[in-house]
Amino acid sequence: MKTLGMQSSRRQFIQQLGLGAAWLGLAANTSFAFAHNTSVLPFRQNAQPLLLHYNENSLGMSPNALSAAKIAIDRYGNRYPGASVDELKSKLADHHQVRSEQLIFGNGSTEVLQAIATYAARQHATMIEPSPTFGALRGYCEAENMNVIQVPVGQDFEMNITAMKKQAMAQTGPVLINICNPNNPSGNIVDFTSMFDWINNAPDTHLFLLDEAYFDYAQANPNYKSGLDLINQGKDNVIVSRTFSKVHGMAGMRMGYGITTIKTANKITPFAAGFNLSAAGIAAASAALDDKAFYKKSIEYNQLSKTILVNTLNELELDYIPSDTNFVLHRIGAPLADYTDHMQRNGVRVGRKMTLDDRWNRISLGTPDEMNIFTQTLMAFRQNGWV
Repeated sequence: MKTLGMQSSRRQFIQQLGLGAAWLGLAANTSFAFAHNTSVLPFRQNAQPLLLHYNENSLGMSPNALSAAKIAIDRYGNRYPGASVDELKSKLADHHQVRSEQLIFGNGSTEVLQAIATYAARQHATMIEPSPTFGALRGYCEAENMNVIQVPVGQDFEMNITAMKKQAMAQTGPVLINICNPNNPSGNIVDFTSMFDWINNAPDTHLFLLDEAYFDYAQANPNYKSGLDLINQGKDNVIVSRTFSKVHGMAGMRMGYGITTIKTANKITPFAAGFNLSAAGIAAASAALDDKAFYKKSIEYNQLSKTILVNTLNELELDYIPSDTNFVLHRIGAPLADYTDHMQRNGVRVGRKMTLDDRWNRISLGTPDEMNIFTQTLMAFRQNGWV
């Protein structure tokens, strides 16, 4: 658990956010502590809602991707997208420097996870994962009546690789190991040295799903490496999942994919989407891969928004987990149900309960402007005794 960034005085911090003299006047006025019979802050009356609960990209998608999607609907909306799927496969293969036969498509990466769970169930595998983590794979495995073992994360929400490995080795049959890296909802990475060492020494019957939905935000961390490195070394028991939902801002387009060896892809593909993708999503994904400027802007804005949020958390002395994603798990100093209720009354959607400790919340990073508004709201919550 860390609180990064330099502390500054409240006045300096507010000035840095550009909230203006009016806010400073309010903060200095004892009447700023609102009456307890109301939970709507004056500056949030009839304000635009802030949707900061699903780790979406508030920038939206690339304008080029949006244009491509509209054109595809107009021209090809009445046609099955078989040829377009092949074209996107070829383009993605070039992008990742793999063969197109190594790719598995899904309507969102969750559908790739579903295909993997279906395959693993046919092998009578046990699934092992940290807790907390992204729950889609667990849901699919439980629907297949698979045995699911959850291993609690350690202090500061670090994934307990040693304990997970011990559980995996205790199983007598096939094992599916779910590693979301960076993890959701904690936002932290798994150091690649310990993870790669485990995978390189694991039996072939242990299949590792490395969910890399937030890869693009994490790759700058020197302690992070994609599982694609292992796949390129010929590890048949590794599958990487990726999505266009995060850095590319295409959550509503439902475009995801997996990468593995050809041998493993041939086993998973019969359970996957195949060419069952939308023409709009395919066109948007292809255009997004080409739009390097938007990709760079998306990364830079996310970092700026994170800085705005972290400075505020430091100012309010609220602990948080250093994140390599587009969200931050942080202390709220109040029961989560009360906090989310107050936020929703003020037009702000924040994360649901995801931790055993009731006083943590996962907040998605909106645009820098949105994070300025959110941090203003959070400061007002402190004045009102809500955090």
